Amino acid sequence: MNKQHIPVMMIKAIQALNVRDNLDYIDATFGRGGYSQAILDQAKCNLLSIDKDLHVKKYAKQLEKKYKKRFSFFNSNFTELESIIKKNKKSYINGGIVADLGVSSMQLDDPNRGFSFNKDGPLDMRMSGVGITAQELIYSLNEKELSKVLWDYGEETKSRAIAKLIVKERNKELLDTTFKLVKIIKKVKKNDYKKRIHPATKSFQALRIAINQELKSLEGFLKASEKILLPGARLVLITFHSLEDRIVKLFFNKITGNKSNLNRHVPQEKETKKIKFKIINKKPILPDLEEVKKNKRARSAKLRAIERVIV
Repeated sequence: MNKQHIPVMMIKAIQALNVRDNLDYIDATFGRGGYSQAILDQAKCNLLSIDKDLHVKKYAKQLEKKYKKRFSFFNSNFTELESIIKKNKKSYINGGIVADLGVSSMQLDDPNRGFSFNKDGPLDMRMSGVGITAQELIYSLNEKELSKVLWDYGEETKSRAIAKLIVKERNKELLDTTFKLVKIIKKVKKNDYKKRIHPATKSFQALRIAINQELKSLEGFLKASEKILLPGARLVLITFHSLEDRIVKLFFNKITGNKSNLNRHVPQEKETKKIKFKIINKKPILPDLEEVKKNKRARSAKLRAIERVIV
């Protein structure tokens, strides 16, 4: 594992997961293996780790050598959770599942991946390395469709103006690098220089989410997790933006019976079954100031956890 990589709220996540001996756990977003190694060091437990990024295999092999039979890795999308554990000769998980839903530093630091607006590279942004790239998406959408992507997935208030300029400029000069896209966005948001976040933050987030179908994948992962957790097992999730946190919050409220925070505009199903999960932390756990100083990516992180109480 790369020692320079700093997993967000790792200690708090491992504490929330309540790692114990002889139980089975899942790290659904392996990355460079920071959470995985911490779990395996915490107790004599078994761990199955998942990541759809092909670039993480080398880190998984390091843990396979160190922890032998206690650790296994699957290069797959975490939406395939049920089929993955069956391949690992399991039907249920009695320990818990943890997932860090943010983009890994490994992806952001490699300019060839195209995730960062601070590094010049090809407009790619594919986590798995398959499917359409950010460049292909931008050229395939009309102005209205592109504006909708920027608003729906990035909550970009200037989505219409950015989309309009992208469409205008994309055929004048080939729009194939991150810095070319950043330049266009900065023209629209030239008065936003005093704001805390980079002008391209929301647009890059939107394109990345759309390309990787992150919100749809998250919903599939949550439903699968609910099915495979046994009583006493926990689900611990760290979110990094309001869209995914809203999905997690509403899902947790629904399966724990916490109706006070459910979306009042969405019709709720009549409660016919006993509550199967309990919320561990009523309010999301946030990183402390010291961690945010060391790792700016942690500033928007929120940790939520639930535990299954009955089958």
